Amino acid sequence: MKKTQITSGLRGGTALSALVLASALFAAPAFAQDTSTTTTTQTAPAADDAATDDGAIVVTGSLFRRTNSETPSPVTVLSAATLEQRGINTVAEAVQRVSAGGAGNITQGWNTGSNFATGANAVSLRGLTVQSTLTIFDGLRMAPYPLADDGHRNFVDLNTIPNAIVERIEVLRDGASSTYGADAVAGVINVITKKQITGLHANVSAGISQQGDAAEQRIDLTWGYGDLDEQGFNFYINGEYQRQDALYARDRKYPFGTADLSRICNAAGSCMFNNVQNSYTNGRWNGLFATQVPVARAVDATGAAIPGSTAFTLLNPAAGCRELTPVNVPAAVSATAGGTVQCSRDARAMYSQLFPEQERLGFAGRFTANIGDRAQFYASANYYQVRTETQGTPSPMSGNLPPPNPAGFLQPSNLYLPVYVCGTGVGNRLMTGTGCTAANGVLNPQNPYAAAGNRAQVLSSYDQPRYIQSKSRSLRAAAGINGSFADDWNYSVEATVSQVQLDINQYNQIIPQRLWNAVARGEWNFLNPAANTQATRDYVAPLNSTRSFSDLWQVSGTLSKDLFQLPGGPLQAAVGGSYRHESINNPSANAENLTSPYDRYFVANAVGAVGSRNVKSAFFEINAPIIPQLEINASGRYDDYSSGQSNFSPKIGAKFTPIKQLAIRGTYSKGFRIPSFNESFGLPTTGYVTYTLNPAVPAEAAFIAAHGGNAYATGSFPVGLTSTGNPSLAPEKSTSWTVGGIFEPIRNVSFTVDYWNIEVKDIIGGADYSDVRRQYYTNNGVVNVPGITVVPGTPDVAFPAALPQLGFIQYSFENNDSQRVSGIDLGANVRLPLGGDITLTSAFEAAYLLKFEKSIGGTVQRYDGTLSPCDVTSCSGAPKWRGSWQNTVEIGGFTGSLTAYYTSGLDLASIDYGGIKGNCTASIGSSVSTYADGTPVLCKTKAQWNADLALSYRINDRFTVYTNVLNVFGIDPVFDPSAAYHIFQFNPSWSGPNILGRYFRVGARVKF
Repeated sequence: MKKTQITSGLRGGTALSALVLASALFAAPAFAQDTSTTTTTQTAPAADDAATDDGAIVVTGSLFRRTNSETPSPVTVLSAATLEQRGINTVAEAVQRVSAGGAGNITQGWNTGSNFATGANAVSLRGLTVQSTLTIFDGLRMAPYPLADDGHRNFVDLNTIPNAIVERIEVLRDGASSTYGADAVAGVINVITKKQITGLHANVSAGISQQGDAAEQRIDLTWGYGDLDEQGFNFYINGEYQRQDALYARDRKYPFGTADLSRICNAAGSCMFNNVQNSYTNGRWNGLFATQVPVARAVDATGAAIPGSTAFTLLNPAAGCRELTPVNVPAAVSATAGGTVQCSRDARAMYSQLFPEQERLGFAGRFTANIGDRAQFYASANYYQVRTETQGTPSPMSGNLPPPNPAGFLQPSNLYLPVYVCGTGVGNRLMTGTGCTAANGVLNPQNPYAAAGNRAQVLSSYDQPRYIQSKSRSLRAAAGINGSFADDWNYSVEATVSQVQLDINQYNQIIPQRLWNAVARGEWNFLNPAANTQATRDYVAPLNSTRSFSDLWQVSGTLSKDLFQLPGGPLQAAVGGSYRHESINNPSANAENLTSPYDRYFVANAVGAVGSRNVKSAFFEINAPIIPQLEINASGRYDDYSSGQSNFSPKIGAKFTPIKQLAIRGTYSKGFRIPSFNESFGLPTTGYVTYTLNPAVPAEAAFIAAHGGNAYATGSFPVGLTSTGNPSLAPEKSTSWTVGGIFEPIRNVSFTVDYWNIEVKDIIGGADYSDVRRQYYTNNGVVNVPGITVVPGTPDVAFPAALPQLGFIQYSFENNDSQRVSGIDLGANVRLPLGGDITLTSAFEAAYLLKFEKSIGGTVQRYDGTLSPCDVTSCSGAPKWRGSWQNTVEIGGFTGSLTAYYTSGLDLASIDYGGIKGNCTASIGSSVSTYADGTPVLCKTKAQWNADLALSYRINDRFTVYTNVLNVFGIDPVFDPSAAYHIFQFNPSWSGPNILGRYFRVGARVKF
């Protein structure tokens, strides 16, 4: 069979950049088409591109073989050569840098244990979440990641793709439910692996940041034998290994490596707050926090402080603050901490990771054989393992229990040390009635007030950081045959099976009941935590291990034929069917305990779902070249789910070419997305947002006054958002349409523009809780919002009778009103031979988000250009512009590329948390940070730029050396104290490459 070389290239850009590029392009002379261009927004060959003798290919989003790769639907293609030229090491990074990737991407910066889907990467096309983007391998499905993003969105992990054998990545930027199924509402990522490899190929590289950290190593080895043209078969095997060291916040310059922002001040001299725990800066005490250095005070039988001893003091004054910093707090500043020494802890500097430690190991193989002159068979398999290790702040020994909890989120609040301890003691919340008395026990040596008959109220955390290790193992196999028979009938039959196994081990997570038991028995040493034995630690904080699975298998077949001739060419018709089984078994890491609600872990969230379903599908496609200038394409798909949903998804597209240099295209389609396993059957799952009360709001000012204006009331605090599955959910219904054009004024010079619009009705999400905060503080904790239950937070130890902070907002998933996103994709692509063996390739793409809005109960929330939607993006925002521009020069064996990336700035209003775009004051407390005088620090962020330099030199046909300088200009992350719930001081979705700093990589590729 004839091998076909695929032409690829990249199109895209901002309007200004496109004009600048155009001025150079139109002055260039015409030249012959060169097939070495690396990326394109043209529709390009798909996975099952068994080339026919006439060079025909099958394009993503279509069932037909065709020689013209342009179809009505826009597609971005990233070839393997493009990834090398851009210095990109993984499929995940490549896809997430595509401009069509919008709000809700799961990037490496979110893999530090702060998201539910720790260890995974995914892309959210058009900002419609990761579960509205379908990721497929060689045109076939893959089992999803067992953990759901934010506890309810299922997706395919891009980390599980073997990078070394990728031929190209095709991004269909259009709804494709009619071809691929329900979860292709926003588009399709089709990762296409190589069909033929001969000889031995090796790639070795190593990298390190300019600061000497975040080191990486990569090696991959591929061997193949056989030639499809000459011998009729090819077989290859591949192995690869990648490792990247963790990057810690403390290793980056101010303000990214600390919680102390007091050096950032406004023109009036008012500064941001020092948020280091237990800090006293500029006359401000930011509250008393639990650290690994315990503090205590004497309390009576009711738990109230003994008169004259309201302040907490070091439980072991002789040991001092150990590794923490001593702080002298004036007596007049705080009733609970003043007049004594406290220990401050910068948890961000001590524990926080910006990137986790990650290790990848994979093996893959493929066998392809021609069967006669009219068919081709293939079989492939791969194994991929990803291990991710993250670290977090030590687990508290007091605080709220995560859900589920049958007793309404009972709060341990504080830890108490009893008067007596004994070997048979049994702990409880208040540590009274433990079974230990003077008759069977001894005075508690850990309690300095025991001799006076008083308990000790203790604030403390574990003395070791939390540690999470995840290991995902994906197995996938696929086989198929495609060809033709009889009177030019074309057929394809394929099958695939895959499984993802995910093991998560959580270390140093405390179970309160076990801690209380150890305290009641005198087994836990607070005076010298380092003296606690490993056996005691294993009892108090036992290893939390969970193993989850997701499975998928599918068989499908298609049949197509040219029926008759039309003036523009043959009328093509295709029909097909498939049957798919998919399941998830994800047990909770913190299952509900009905008999003992405290026999559960602190902090560990309960994320779990168990379910399975079968899907029967039938589909068709018709392609009609009415006249040479007009092509019309129509397709449809009927899906029937065993869980009770069924739907028909139609799509129609057209391409009109009035002159050779211009083509106008457009599509219209309907789609739907059924509820995910977690949305239907998920256990209660809690994520946390950060609030800060606004003294300009009367009700919140009254709350602050009721707490004496202390840090409990004025500082930031977490609020849990607890969602529960709802089996009665209806599917989401979508309507999508695109219209655009392709302009090629001269050969090898092209421009594209495409407008896209997607509307989704009955969207699945949480109840509208935007008014909960106002009602809670206005009505003394009473909230009346349909579908919402509110639970107060931990009481203020200084004012226990006052209204506590808002603690948890509970709701089930529901079908809300509608959501609409629309935008414009721009592109330009050129390849210029400059004489001799010099060639310049310039490729530019950009996406402009026109509108991103959600309608709930008749109220429209507009997100584009803001930090929202926080429920989808974890407050990382929906930028208006994203773009990239790659310029590559080839001179003989030398290739040099400079690729720039751009993401526009954001209005820092969090719309879905009560903020108002353009009204910075209204967003104070929900997302906008302030100086001490109450004025906003930032209302909008600057745009984020980045540029990567990649150089390579082909010494001979077998040996190439290369170097990458990522973030070559050393551009810092844009300071953003609002993004991602104030966690990072920068935006992890858009500034991740910048926080890494200037990064150097060297490597070599060898082939024999």
